Amino acid sequence: MTLTKKINDQILDNLVRQYIRLISGGYCKRCKKSGYIEVAHMFGRRRKTVRWDLKNVYPLCPECHRSVDNDAIMKASFLYDVMTSQEIENLQRIANMTIKDYPIDRDEIRADLRNKIKELE
Repeated sequence: MTLTKKINDQILDNLVRQYIRLISGGYCKRCKKSGYIEVAHMFGRRRKTVRWDLKNVYPLCPECHRSVDNDAIMKASFLYDVMTSQEIENLQRIANMTIKDYPIDRDEIRADLRNKIKELE
């Protein structure tokens, strides 16, 4: 019997963070300021079906991240600035599913992120 090591959330979170910071070039997606970049999840991290989906995460400065997270209208406005209505609906549909209904492959996500990061370095 072979035991496979489960890839934990933190490993994938770190890869997403690294990738988003690389593609951002150090600039906030909302205000365009440069500096420290945080990774903002449009649909919360507890929604595992989209937690590591690159359509669900954006590079934001701490001020924009706080503003978008604390104001539903501002978050919706930002989403419509960066996505089409159809993309938002599709992402929301997946975000509302469970892992049982919409299984994710952690190995595939890790490999994809590692390849994307390697291409940018």
